Amino acid sequence: MDLGTLPEDLKPLVKFHGHLCPGLLIGYRAAKAAADSLGLGPAEDEELVAVAENNSCSVDAFQQMLSTTFGKGNLIWRDYGKQAFTVIDRDKGKAVRVRFIGDGLKQKRPDGSVDREAFVQDLINRPQDEVVSVEEVAVEPPSEAVIEQSIACARCGEPTQSSRTVELAGQVYCRPCAAEVGQ
Repeated sequence: MDLGTLPEDLKPLVKFHGHLCPGLLIGYRAAKAAADSLGLGPAEDEELVAVAENNSCSVDAFQQMLSTTFGKGNLIWRDYGKQAFTVIDRDKGKAVRVRFIGDGLKQKRPDGSVDREAFVQDLINRPQDEVVSVEEVAVEPPSEAVIEQSIACARCGEPTQSSRTVELAGQVYCRPCAAEVGQ
């Protein structure tokens, strides 16, 4: 596909992600729907939170378009295997859950495989209500990121956030070392 024909707001996302694919487009449509629904733009800090229920290409759209990132602590991953995302606007006290509903857009070839090019075109061009659903939800925002003391692991010596350590027999360990020591 000629990237020059893409919507202008999709081009930087493709550059960020590295290629155009159905997963990225699902995230693009979901992030755009959430932003439109809540009337927001990219986060400067932690005023927005995105909760992704998968770890697919789609999550990159939320990082690039809404500036929700693991580094800022405003991108949370829930390993549910669903193309669903909750975006929380702390300032407005509102949240929406956006779900991908466009599985029916996948056109099959005679051999049973998905016609990827047709699927990509549909994900770009179909009306929003054929690709994603948006529902306002009541969600308690997660705590903002906390900078906490690090403690050296008794086994490997690496500094570890105190809340992520495990105490065994009076010694403090990082989780990987605690798993090995505790065996």
